Amino acid sequence: MSTFVLDPVHSRDSSEVLSLQHKTLDLVTSSEEQRDTWVKVLSTLVKRQKYSALRKQHLKWVIDNFKQADINHDGALNFEEVMKVLHQMNITMDSRLARKIFEEADVKKRKNKQAEDSLDPEEFYHFYQLLRQRPEVKEILKKYSADDDDDFLDLEDLQNFLKDAQKVNASLDECKQVIEKFEPLAENRENEVLSADGLTLFLLSPAQNIFNPECSVVYHDMTRPITEYFIDSSHNTYLMLDQLRGPSSTEAYIRALLKGCRCVELDIWDGANNEPVIFHGHTLTSKILFKDAIIACKSYAFKSSQFPVILSLENHCSVEQQRVVSKHLREILGDMLATIELNDSVTEMPSPRKLRGRIIVKGKCLAVTDCNADNLDNGEVSDEDEAAEIVDEIVQQEVTTKVAKKLKLAKELSDLVMLKSVHFSDFATSKMKHKCYEMSSFVEKKTSKLIGQDPAGFVSHNQKHLSRIYPNGMRTDSSNYDPIDPLNCGCQIVALNYQTSGKPMQLYKGKFLDNGGCGYILKPKALRDPTLNFNPNDPTTFGCKPKSLNIKVISGQRLPKPGGAGEVIDPYVCVSVHGVPSDTMKWKTRIIDNNGFNPLWNETFTTRIHMPELAVIQFVVKDYDQRSKNDFIGQYTLPLTCMTEGFRHLFLTDNDGESLSVAALFVHVSIATES
Repeated sequence: MSTFVLDPVHSRDSSEVLSLQHKTLDLVTSSEEQRDTWVKVLSTLVKRQKYSALRKQHLKWVIDNFKQADINHDGALNFEEVMKVLHQMNITMDSRLARKIFEEADVKKRKNKQAEDSLDPEEFYHFYQLLRQRPEVKEILKKYSADDDDDFLDLEDLQNFLKDAQKVNASLDECKQVIEKFEPLAENRENEVLSADGLTLFLLSPAQNIFNPECSVVYHDMTRPITEYFIDSSHNTYLMLDQLRGPSSTEAYIRALLKGCRCVELDIWDGANNEPVIFHGHTLTSKILFKDAIIACKSYAFKSSQFPVILSLENHCSVEQQRVVSKHLREILGDMLATIELNDSVTEMPSPRKLRGRIIVKGKCLAVTDCNADNLDNGEVSDEDEAAEIVDEIVQQEVTTKVAKKLKLAKELSDLVMLKSVHFSDFATSKMKHKCYEMSSFVEKKTSKLIGQDPAGFVSHNQKHLSRIYPNGMRTDSSNYDPIDPLNCGCQIVALNYQTSGKPMQLYKGKFLDNGGCGYILKPKALRDPTLNFNPNDPTTFGCKPKSLNIKVISGQRLPKPGGAGEVIDPYVCVSVHGVPSDTMKWKTRIIDNNGFNPLWNETFTTRIHMPELAVIQFVVKDYDQRSKNDFIGQYTLPLTCMTEGFRHLFLTDNDGESLSVAALFVHVSIATES
């Protein structure tokens, strides 16, 4: 026979629950099954009674905040007072969206236009509920609450949720820490339960972001040769706007470096008073002093990353002013300047770790035979003038084919070069003749041709040599090309116009979020190992197992209006995969009419990713407009390898990559490796 005691100490009023006046209820049964049933039922009743009391406490907490804000004790709060109390309650809210909800909750005003524009306690509580309503979070609570109570998760419930949904093994002590940190109501924290508000705050925290926090620090092997890394790079870095008439500025270098760029470009020309200048040659762009650009680079090179910065020199100076360039580099950069003697003994380039805090010069370099006793001061090298392309891209190509232009190069400048620029003829010639420190630049059009003709050959070339890709000269508006295809072939320095926002830059910066945003990403083994013969167009050469990607777009929160004005938006979400051709996909949710505050989609997309290490996922929110082009609202881009599974928020950025504050999407992600 089993005897047990139900101790009502853990409930606030157990006598009410059991309709008994006894402080302790003794129950006796001869059946273990019946005993277990009684325990389960009575424990549930006690828990629900406790939760009922906690709900009342939550209401009291909201009203107490109202009363504290009601300084003049008139029983009403105007909009400004409501915004202050939201701040007091730790709630961040866009004032325009708050105003909309305020007006919806202001029942008196809707009934009587002459009534004062304010909320009484009951209306304020309704306002709070409207503000915090997240039915999708309620569904999670309902699913993971052991007693089907949709208001709270206790420690065991939270532990199960983290393990099952978030793929995280957490101890009960760690679950308790979550409740202590994110549950807003003290009574709930004391009872070790997480409310819907607490769960929402937890899911909005950085640890529950879709971007894996382990990828927000440098975790790649940084001891490999620099040729084995993708390097965050800028084209014509000095330009603020277009390629023809726009201003040049040292500020452009500062912005790029602070955003993680590790390779900047300097087009150097003869200037007045024997001071070299930087501008886009053959155009009307303004000029800046070379020495000012170097001072800016020195000051900001290692603010965002400790790993090396490459100065890509496009040298058009006379020998005399080249010596001035060399003097400025030595005197301004000092010990920061990384140099090695370029000869046959160099068979492997230094690693990013070895080059930490150093600045590398890329440019033309004299051959050893040019530095003989009869010609110690300078020599001749080919002058491939990238800037001249914009005059007439086709004519320039014909001219350079027939006449190889020559440039006299000062030995003082040549001696500072660590990455030697050489002309590219074909992959076979490069493999046979070029050293590991020799690299070529490829215009966008040439790059596309090489990828189309021999992608595997391009991959093989990039296993030994650095390749720099830059935009076609006809992109005078500073628009950008799609960086994905060159990256798929292992091109390391894929240089984009940093001053231009848009999809190419979003994909590029999304990829470089990886590895702590340090500007260096170790290429996948398939792009580094010559024995694998990787071809981005042939999945049989990938050497990895495909992954099944399942993304459920659940909801959006506080999506802004385009430009901050206009009607309520009709949002929809585009989800796209960018990587090798076999992985490229795009989906679109349905349109939600007139709801930018908390649209619900609950739509699932599934695809197979053949080369996960090269896949980049982009989420774009747009506002549907039947009469004109759909407006861009916000986006978020990240590598597939940095995505976390489970229920996740992703916070949107604008077209320029700046945060949209509280605007977010709520999604569920699952990733499975296929057998």
